[in-house]
Amino acid sequence: MDQKNEELDAHPVRLLDIRNVEAKSLIDEKVLAEYISPSTNRYQHILGVVQQMKQLVNRLNLEERLKPLFIQSAYLHDIGYSEKLNVHHFHPVDGAIFAHQQDFPKPVVAAVLFHSGAYQSVKRTRPDLVPLYSYNGQWLDETDRLFIDLITYCDLHTSPLGKKISVKERIDDIIQRYGEKHEVSQSMIENLVHFQQTVQRVEKLIAMKVNEKRDNL
Repeated sequence: MDQKNEELDAHPVRLLDIRNVEAKSLIDEKVLAEYISPSTNRYQHILGVVQQMKQLVNRLNLEERLKPLFIQSAYLHDIGYSEKLNVHHFHPVDGAIFAHQQDFPKPVVAAVLFHSGAYQSVKRTRPDLVPLYSYNGQWLDETDRLFIDLITYCDLHTSPLGKKISVKERIDDIIQRYGEKHEVSQSMIENLVHFQQTVQRVEKLIAMKVNEKRDNL
């Protein structure tokens, strides 16, 4: 095996051509329950993100073949919290490795790995993971970034109980639960500008679809 292949195998995001890849509906509520207990808020949050994603993909101009993959990324985004998968103690990495092992295509793995400011967070709190993110970040393309934006948007607008909330309410809730000085709270605060930019990009896409419908009337 040459050095390039060894490097790719050593990281959770690998180079994949998704043009001919069909969505593998491996994750649903039943499968998710094998990793995250249905009695937990985490499970309800994930299902809430899934529901928001289902609504969002129908509000945007997206290729039909990609829509199931966006739904799968929603099921997978927090699966790394599972005790069965927790190796690196950073759920985006553990979730991305799981998605990679399940042969999900590159945009789904990228969405799990980079969602909700994960890269920005490791720069401050997990220097040991920075090389992994730096390596994988160089391969992100436009499709990957769209997946990351949409899952981040849905994540930011979903409460721990799976209800739709504003970004401010989401951040305020995290600060209240963890305390302002906790690294999770600090990460959310420091990522606020990044989050606002993500929301603006997605809302621009939504507006484009609305304007298109109006023009066709």
